[in-house]
Formats: sequence, structure tokens, C-alpha cells
Amino acid sequence: MRTMYLTPLWFCCLLAALSLASCGNRREKEKQLSSTALPVQPDSVAQTTGGTPPSISTDEQKFRTAFSGFLQAVEGDNQELAKSFIRFPLQTSRQWTNEDLKNGNINKTAGNIDANEFAKYYPKIFHADVKRLLPEADEENFSLIGGKKIEEDYYKTLQQGTDPDSELFEVSMQYPEKNSAAESYFTFVFGRVQGEYKVIGYHGKLPVKG
Repeated sequence: MRTMYLTPLWFCCLLAALSLASCGNRREKEKQLSSTALPVQPDSVAQTTGGTPPSISTDEQKFRTAFSGFLQAVEGDNQELAKSFIRFPLQTSRQWTNEDLKNGNINKTAGNIDANEFAKYYPKIFHADVKRLLPEADEENFSLIGGKKIEEDYYKTLQQGTDPDSELFEVSMQYPEKNSAAESYFTFVFGRVQGEYKVIGYHGKLPVKG
């Protein structure tokens, strides 16, 4: 006949007390770690890999500052303020590819708009969809264009006249057309000119000039 051994009651109580104390210490430690956690840093426009976001570059800081002021001009429909954020002549031709250039059908200056033409073409650049959607732009709409090794001729052309070794950024938005299943889009390209970022190119689904 087997003998059954029962655990003493005092020993069970001791185990329960130790378990509660351990749980309480763990919760207190988690609370302390949570209260000292560093704030989450915003993502950089530049694409990266790894878990730690890089510090924002000086060019990116300047771009973001310029975009903030440019956005105020667009939201306020302030033509003169918008003009101050643009480098002229402003390229408004549709974005061409290197393949288009090989075919010899590209006139790189056809879409250029001078400062004295800006008022005439302002409504075609800052149309209703731009005014409506640009304030909603977020990180998904911002891009760093090729860093300092740009291969596309379109961006190389825009880069001419910008500060040496500066980066290009663009804000691009795609959206459905009203009463249609078709998609439309617009893009503003920014470059650093004499130390400050300005809009150096714009293109959309519909041509601005010509």
C-alpha cells in the first residue's frame, strides 16, 4: 500500500507569498522602464534599413522647413508667397525618361515658365486638387531623389543651377479623378538654391504649358 504525502499548509502559503512578491517587483520594474523610455523619433525621408532611424540631414531639415512655408502659401492661395518658394524658370513639362530622350522627342525647355508668366499659369499649377490634397501630404508622399548619384536625365536637368552636392526631394500625390475610375497625380520637386530649398520642377497628368 502506497503512502501519500501532503504538502504542509504553511509551505503552500510561503510559496504563494513569494510568487506575489515576485510579480509585484516585475510590474514595478516594467513601470520604471516605461516611464524612462525615450520618445519615438520621426522617420527620415531617406530610406534606411535597420531598427534605429538616422539623424535628419541638414538638407532634409531645410527641405522640410521650405515645404512648411510653401504649404502655407498653397493653403492660403497666396500667389506672391508661393512665388517666393519657386526657382525660375520653373520646369513644368511632364517627367521624361532616359528612353524618351534616346528617341529624340524631348524639348527640355518647352515647359519652362518664367517669373513674369507665373500669374498666367498659377491656376494650372495650383489647381483645386493641389489645394485640397497637398495639406494631407505625409511621409509616404516624400522622396529623396537618388541622393547625389542621380541617373535620370529629367532630374539631372532640374539639378542644374542647384547648389553643388545638394540633394533633391519631391512631394508626389496620386488620387482618383472625380466621376471617373482613372487616376491622376501631381509632383513638386525641390532643390537647394543658394542655401534654401525651392520648387524647381512641377508636373502632373495634364500639361501646364503648350
